[in-house]
Amino acid sequence: MGASIKLKKSNGEEINAELISYFQVVDKNKKYVFYTLNEVVENGLVKMYVAEVNGNDGALAQNMTDEEWASLKTIMKSMLKGNEDPNIVYLEWEA
Repeated sequence: MGASIKLKKSNGEEINAELISYFQVVDKNKKYVFYTLNEVVENGLVKMYVAEVNGNDGALAQNMTDEEWASLKTIMKSMLKGNEDPNIVYLEWEA
């Protein structure tokens, strides 16, 4: 799937994850990461996480608003369909 990355939770815990996508929402000037810990859930699917990234050290934001989550679900659906969105810029993970 993706590259192995190191993320830092808001409580300071570091986790190793597999990168799915790292991108910036231009009009919000925020960066987000879709990642997985390869946990298999129902129907054999792999659980996926999303979080805002603060800074360049892989630090994840603590909370997400309902509005952000709704927007990210729409972005995720668009990505899965392969739609281009000028408001989404894909980034290289460097943390």
